[in-house]
Amino acid sequence: MMHSVRHWISFFVGAIIFALGLLPLIGKAPVFLDNVPGAVAMYIVAFGGLYIIVDSFFEFTFHSGVGISTLLIGLAVFALGLITILHSMGKITFGISFLTPVVYQILFMLEGLFLMMACFIMD
Repeated sequence: MMHSVRHWISFFVGAIIFALGLLPLIGKAPVFLDNVPGAVAMYIVAFGGLYIIVDSFFEFTFHSGVGISTLLIGLAVFALGLITILHSMGKITFGISFLTPVVYQILFMLEGLFLMMACFIMD
């Protein structure tokens, strides 16, 4: 448990992403977080989803049930971020209209929880 650098990186990345979602929701966000544009948020969502997917493969070793659920969450979050990025670049014609700032903040919190959880469950 938490004997590898990979575990610590997963925990700290998860804590940062979780804080990016939690602080604006409770109204305690620093001023610089109020002006985070949606473009940056969608890249964070996509990166976090990809990171969760990578961590889920390390979870398969000992906890296959948790690894599968983590993989599914990672794929869903990564797909949301990727679709939004590709739509903003004009590469695809459809977008996801329900991705408001509050939904981004909830996605950040979900990603952060799964990444912090992964640090304790990975091999």
